[in-house]
Amino acid sequence: MERVSLDASVRQRTGKEDARRLRRAGVVPAVVYGRGRKPVAVAVESRALRAALHTHAGTNVLIDLDIRVDGAADRQLVVIKELQRDIFSHEVIHVDFQAISLEETLEAHVPVILVGTPRGVAEGGLLDQHLREVLVECLPTQIPERLEVDVTGLRVGQAVHAGDLKMPEGVTLLTPPAEVVATVLAPRVEEAPAAPAAAEAVAAPLPEAAAGEKSAEKGAAKPPAEGA
Repeated sequence: MERVSLDASVRQRTGKEDARRLRRAGVVPAVVYGRGRKPVAVAVESRALRAALHTHAGTNVLIDLDIRVDGAADRQLVVIKELQRDIFSHEVIHVDFQAISLEETLEAHVPVILVGTPRGVAEGGLLDQHLREVLVECLPTQIPERLEVDVTGLRVGQAVHAGDLKMPEGVTLLTPPAEVVATVLAPRVEEAPAAPAAAEAVAAPLPEAAAGEKSAEKGAAKPPAEGA
């Protein structure tokens, strides 16, 4: 598991306006909590945070957070508990750091990577990945970077479940084993368009009785005029 260092400074003010001011200055507001300590509002440089996140460990990277208060530094080992991103730019706008111990287990979300092309796809099926990550519990240094699963043998209608994933030693799966990770769906069958009604352009003939009544009406004598 990768481990990086990151500087942070204690925020003297909080609130939406101060958070916006920090972001305009290229700084991300954050909070540190855990291990019985009172939550502390801090700020980290956005560029340094991006560099910390761009490791093979992703958001599961271990961070030595140097929290500076009045010139002194308080180093805390933390992990990223939650990231908030802007819905348009996808830039990080807030971070929750959780203080941890290397000797205590924690929960982490680990990406699931599908390997291979299923046989069912060659048969016309569609590979559908339901879960892109699973929840595990382990020591901080044992968090897997990712979990790979071979889907080559899947045929149409078959699936891989969370319980089929191979956990490394010391890692416990917390996601329900019956959860579907990926499945091969049957190909969609398009319905043939309905045939147009052939009778729309042809006038339906009148029934014989109705036709006779119409002819009788035409041949009926007009009533004589008054005074004739």
